[in-house]
Amino acid sequence: MYDSKLVQMDSESSRIEDVWQQVKPLSTDEKAELVKRLLGKESGLVLVSTSTHLVDYIIAQMSLLSSEGLAYVQRAIAARIACEGSRSKR
Repeated sequence: MYDSKLVQMDSESSRIEDVWQQVKPLSTDEKAELVKRLLGKESGLVLVSTSTHLVDYIIAQMSLLSSEGLAYVQRAIAARIACEGSRSKR
């Protein structure tokens, strides 16, 4: 009539919950550092805090580019600067 077998809780889930409780009080920057360390340098993930300045974000994004991609972006920036420079001289 009644199945007396106990259902085992997933021990992985409870361990993750324990870790989460310890991580919750960390600042956003500390949590980002933790994620970066867990994923490693080869993950390609760029974490940007809401307190990060735009320049830091742009540099982080550019670090993901190949040499060819970076050269393309730099040529486009140089062309735009030259164009704006010629307009301001008028």
